[in-house]
Amino acid sequence: MFTGVAVAASGGGRVSDRGTGEIPKEIVERLRCPTCGESVEADQSVGIRCAGGHRYAMVDGYLDCSKGAVAEGSTGRTFASFGFEWNNFDEVRDEDEGFAEVYFRDLDLASLEGKVGLDAGCGKGRYTRFLATHLGATAALDGSSAVEAAARNLADIPSVLVVKSDLRDAPFAPESFDFISSLGVLHHLDDPQAGFTRLLTYLAPGGQILLYLYSRPPTLGLRAVALSLAAALRKVTVRLPHRLLKALSAPISVCLYYGVVVPGEYGERRGVAALAGLPMDAYRGKPLRSLVLDTFDRLSAPVEHRYVWADLAPWFSEAGMAVDAARDETGWFILAHKP
Repeated sequence: MFTGVAVAASGGGRVSDRGTGEIPKEIVERLRCPTCGESVEADQSVGIRCAGGHRYAMVDGYLDCSKGAVAEGSTGRTFASFGFEWNNFDEVRDEDEGFAEVYFRDLDLASLEGKVGLDAGCGKGRYTRFLATHLGATAALDGSSAVEAAARNLADIPSVLVVKSDLRDAPFAPESFDFISSLGVLHHLDDPQAGFTRLLTYLAPGGQILLYLYSRPPTLGLRAVALSLAAALRKVTVRLPHRLLKALSAPISVCLYYGVVVPGEYGERRGVAALAGLPMDAYRGKPLRSLVLDTFDRLSAPVEHRYVWADLAPWFSEAGMAVDAARDETGWFILAHKP
């Protein structure tokens, strides 16, 4: 990653064959130079450039706006974790549509027509694909090497531009997006509320933001016990090599799937309340592979925060945001707008 007037490129990457003329003009209008903050234009030979001569390249299908030294500390470990995850679990799967229906249930998708959106922390781009069918143009942002998978998965959608940058230092104009989604991202930051506040600077007045954040049960129960056990296990797993943890995630998932998910599905189908009340109901009717992915996700990410609504409500009130919907389904789905 480089700064200054030199072209930005990621280590080992190659300048993309994707013509810079394909960068959606709606996104170019909202991009700002990562070095000086000025407006940019598409550069047919590279990617984008500003009037000051700073240039940033399209590399392997994404616009590389990452700048400065490689992230260190918890941010560096988080980027490494998710970069590995989404480049190893990189395919977009049939069941992702079912998960998307849960994520976007509170959103009037028809209202997105013709609008410009930002998917902050896009991972491999599975939910960006869903959003892009409703938005006029979309920026898919991620600070990790997950942008490589996202670029592959979104290459057939000309209205999407994948951008590599930390969301806390993203190269966008203030109040320039009509819609922002950040799904399963902020709770992995050292200071999630600061990340939320930063995202709001990119949201236009009247625009909506959709978040997914981990929740915790307010009272002691089966889920609280399960989360405590997972937290204890994470003290070990976050230190394991990613390839080893990927291998371990499969047998752990098999135990959870056939010990919790399948009995819960049976109880729901047969009206057995004791079984139907088992946790992990989001995986009922889903293939085992979905749980393998999420098991790796939960056991690998170095930082994890969980919330009850009393923790989150001040975020929105202090920011002057109006909450349109908030529901906890083993995670908070929150839709809000900027008055």
